[in-house]
Amino acid sequence: MDIEILRKVGLTENEIKIYLNLLKSGSSTAYEIGKQTGIYRVHVYDKLEQLMDKGLVTHIYRGAKKYFQATHPSKIKQYIEDQKRKLEIQEQEVDSIIPELEAMTKIPKEDTFVEVFKGKEGLKYFLKDIIKAKQEVLITGIDDQKYQDALPIFMKQYFRDLRKNNIKERVITMKKLGVFLFEKDLAPTTNYRFLKEKQFNPTNTFVYGRKVVIVTWGTPVTAVMIKNESIAETYRSHFEHLWNVASGEINNEQ
Repeated sequence: MDIEILRKVGLTENEIKIYLNLLKSGSSTAYEIGKQTGIYRVHVYDKLEQLMDKGLVTHIYRGAKKYFQATHPSKIKQYIEDQKRKLEIQEQEVDSIIPELEAMTKIPKEDTFVEVFKGKEGLKYFLKDIIKAKQEVLITGIDDQKYQDALPIFMKQYFRDLRKNNIKERVITMKKLGVFLFEKDLAPTTNYRFLKEKQFNPTNTFVYGRKVVIVTWGTPVTAVMIKNESIAETYRSHFEHLWNVASGEINNEQ
């Protein structure tokens, strides 16, 4: 017999030993059960109590002695049904307090999805996604030269698609001699502002719609895309603060 089934029902190892022993013996005292199963008598009493709670064991008195006997095996099904009813009641009770728990929590109620893209194809993936979204893009910590070197042909197509779909980009980069900027003829919908080097955070982020993309230029280059409205709004708010303190706007549309 596969006793693993009894374990899955919720019986412990010692409960199974005692239950099977009683099925075979008909009835026994706690002393006899301990002797036949090898379980210490003090533990036998505990397990018998638990089996009686489950409805799988009962007891009778013969004179002054207390004998235990297993109930009919069909009681196992009854025990399972009882557990189901208890779970249903617990589920209803949990359902009743979920609104209160939700009201207490500050965790965003929407799901957060994270995707990781590696290599040049990963860069292309999220840049294409920006075009699909057709919403303003807020960019910080960017080094345009790295994108130009990694994707010289693709970046031209990217800016053509920005222009074609009238997608605005606002870019905050570092105020430093020799910083590469895409030409206004190539990127007419992109506006730049500058921070001093000591104010500049080199972490490259893109914010658009409900998405934030963080790019790290390791080997290979890695882009982490986070999809969550609340997180995107936090990054967007931080960007607007930096945009207001940044200087030297270059409006490529002029």
